[in-house]
Amino acid sequence: RQSGVPQLLAPEAWKYGEVELITPAAGRRRVTVARLVLRDAIELFAALPSSAPVTDSVKRWAAIVRAGLTLVAQGRVLPWVSPEGWDTWRVDPLDGQQLAHVEALARSLPSIAYAAPAADAPLRLVPTDPEFAIRACWDAVADRLLRAPASSRLASSPVFADLQPTRVRQLRPWVTDVAGRLCRSAHLALLVLPPLDGAAPPGFTSASADEGTAQQWRVEFGLRPTRDPSLRISAADLWRVDDDVLAKFGDQVDLDFLSALRQASEICPVLAPALEAERPRELALGDADLDRFLDSVDDLAAAGIDVRWSAELVTSDVERRLVVGTSAPGDSLGTVVGFDSLVQVDWEFLLDGIALSKDELEALSQAKRSIVPVRGRWVRLSARSRRDLLARPPCLTAGEALGALLGNPLELDELFGQSIDGSPEALDTTAIDVRAEGAVAALVDRLTDLAGGQEVPDPPGLVAELRPYQRRGLAWMAGLVELGLGGCLADDMGLGKTLQVLALHQLRQGRTLVVCPTSLVANWQREAAKFIPGAVVRRYHGSDRSLEDLAPNEMVITTYGVLRTEVDNLAEIDWDLCIADEAQHAKNPRSRTARALRKVPAGSRIALSGTPVENRLTELWSIIDWAVPGLLGSLDNFRRRVAVPIERDDNLQAAESLGRLLEPFLLRRVKSDPTIAPELPPKTEHDVVVPLSPEQVTLYHATVREMLRLVQLSDGAKRHGMVLKLLTSLKQITNHPAQYLGEVAPLAGRSGKLDALDHLLDNARRSGESTLVFSQYVTMGDLLVRHLRDRGVEVELLHGGLPIPARSVLVDRFQSGELPVLVLSLKAAGTGLNLTRATQVVHYDRWWNPAVEDQATDRAHRIGQDKVVTVHRIITEGTVEDRVAELLAHKRRLADRVVTSGESWIASLDDRQLEDLVKLEIGP
Repeated sequence: RQSGVPQLLAPEAWKYGEVELITPAAGRRRVTVARLVLRDAIELFAALPSSAPVTDSVKRWAAIVRAGLTLVAQGRVLPWVSPEGWDTWRVDPLDGQQLAHVEALARSLPSIAYAAPAADAPLRLVPTDPEFAIRACWDAVADRLLRAPASSRLASSPVFADLQPTRVRQLRPWVTDVAGRLCRSAHLALLVLPPLDGAAPPGFTSASADEGTAQQWRVEFGLRPTRDPSLRISAADLWRVDDDVLAKFGDQVDLDFLSALRQASEICPVLAPALEAERPRELALGDADLDRFLDSVDDLAAAGIDVRWSAELVTSDVERRLVVGTSAPGDSLGTVVGFDSLVQVDWEFLLDGIALSKDELEALSQAKRSIVPVRGRWVRLSARSRRDLLARPPCLTAGEALGALLGNPLELDELFGQSIDGSPEALDTTAIDVRAEGAVAALVDRLTDLAGGQEVPDPPGLVAELRPYQRRGLAWMAGLVELGLGGCLADDMGLGKTLQVLALHQLRQGRTLVVCPTSLVANWQREAAKFIPGAVVRRYHGSDRSLEDLAPNEMVITTYGVLRTEVDNLAEIDWDLCIADEAQHAKNPRSRTARALRKVPAGSRIALSGTPVENRLTELWSIIDWAVPGLLGSLDNFRRRVAVPIERDDNLQAAESLGRLLEPFLLRRVKSDPTIAPELPPKTEHDVVVPLSPEQVTLYHATVREMLRLVQLSDGAKRHGMVLKLLTSLKQITNHPAQYLGEVAPLAGRSGKLDALDHLLDNARRSGESTLVFSQYVTMGDLLVRHLRDRGVEVELLHGGLPIPARSVLVDRFQSGELPVLVLSLKAAGTGLNLTRATQVVHYDRWWNPAVEDQATDRAHRIGQDKVVTVHRIITEGTVEDRVAELLAHKRRLADRVVTSGESWIASLDDRQLEDLVKLEIGP
């Protein structure tokens, strides 16, 4: 009752009572037992869950009953006559595996599980034979299930069908004969032996008359008992063994042998001649017959016929793999031949993992038989292996070879489309192993060590303290560049990819070309001035750009637009490094941008992208194939063998293979990594410096010229008001011309800030991050919402005009993840809101009061936030925003005034100071 089993059936189905249990281990003891009829026992044990709180013996009997049900369902049943003469059913025939399962079940039973009432004392339980108990249970299950009302109605006779048993003593000879034919006590065993050295023994029969029997392969016949598969006797000893041994093979061992041999000859006709012998013992097979016999081995085994090989015979085929080397001992893959160039490859054939010698290969290739002696053993060569021995090694590029060595398997149909004689053949998709030797092997070892990091010296002239993960990134890039290779630095946004590249430039002291979006040119130039102030940095953008008189260690910063129009000029320079920032701009390999980028020669290429895969894996192929040409093979093969299986079929093996291949060439760190996040401050802040659009430049110049003239003609409060009006106008112009002009549309393409915002939000969307966008102007917020909705972004505006319940609804939608982007007016959202869902904060325009900006940022960066918050301040280059940002960063006294008095301090500047602050300065 404590086990819970009685609750699985109606209580009246159980009968409890105390009995005396006698076991060798525990002696005599009183136990409580439950009895139930067989019908209920089958129902109980078939449905018993594995987690049921039952005793060990109940679990074991449940397993036994379920095994019996399976055998009945498989048709493993025979009619039988009980010793008392009643018709019944039994579970039979059982093969060797099923008999072994019976033994395993019997060994698992505790003694109480196979105790039965003693013949002279029904209330006393004594141990029985556990195997007998199991077989008796199975027979009872079969008899119960096969005797059903439907069987009685459909059967022409009640025998073996009626629910009530029938006396059928007269059927005992019939059921014995049926069981004898179906339940052999012995099974045929075939032993395959190599050719003899001398004459054939007596009883030796040949399946072929083509050659002498002594030079043919032999099949030796034998028997093994069903109940003891480890015992075997040959047919030659069948009539000479002791009676005690012979008894293990059953009463009709000779009939069983001939019957099994006839069955084997039906499966494999080459064995049929053995039936003509008076006492078949062995059969000789010619080459053709041997191949047909070997092709039938699986079918023979499925019929229960045991086929074993001599120890001298190797059934596995000769394996092969490609060996990749270089033309000279000092050469290294990629640096000498290039990834698109061919490398030196050759076949290597192996037997049991050991390479075959030249003489052994020649012997195999000239052999006329399919079974060939090698190293004192015999090898069966398939037709494909014989062809492989004569095949020429394929042409292989350095990129394909390196990919295979790093875990991207080569498949034969990529290497061969025709047979060696030029005729078409079915494509073989078998993967080929590749082994490296010499300098290539050393290169692969160095690549696999790159991810672990290496020590690099401090770059000269670097004014920054690299965090540990940034130093690892620098060492990784330096290792690739030293090998003449490239890669993709795919760190999350805000982890300092720019700083790591600047450190690499200082470490290399060579010519570096940086290609980036227009909105990032100023940012690169400023970061360079900040972190490598002594370096020579040139901005190749604008009307008066020039590449003349480049220094040998100069850094050149240009845009993708300039690259497209002046790729020929840039391609004439001998670049040490080429850096593609936001490399997803070249994600389409057929685009003008990607084609132009590929034309620029460089010792090494480094792609920077926080999102190397935006929509499809082919975008990753484009980036990696630029940085490491040829590594991923052709685009068509990559799409067919990698992209489609991963994207369409969720092929985990293909994904893991791609990951292993890319590991040395793609370094990805995210803010959530346990080794990265502890190194980061709770809040990461950086300025996004963007250029003005041509329309903004025109409006800015005109406004400064006109408003400064009016300021100079004013004084007192009027002058103060005019200065603030000037600042407001310039802020609106730098935000968007539409805000300054009071327009509603069009918006796209007219503002550097808006373009930068689109880029930031696209990155955040791909990373699944939520973003807050702050502006001090509600009108600008309306324009942003209108623009973002036109781009398909789910966005709302929170401003001071909204009632408190409406604000709460927006906050709830954002916190739940329903709203990925929320635009807020700075004042309305400065206090009282908890928006910890956000991990990205964008200040579209500056309040010029750090305290106010910090209050807004703290809507996301506050208690409850468990992720790093990245704060982006968008600043237009060369404008009043730009100079105020410099003042806030470098002049703490002035910054203190800003903290206390907002923008009003600007009104106190004299005309010359004011002009210096607001005039537009755009770099070359």
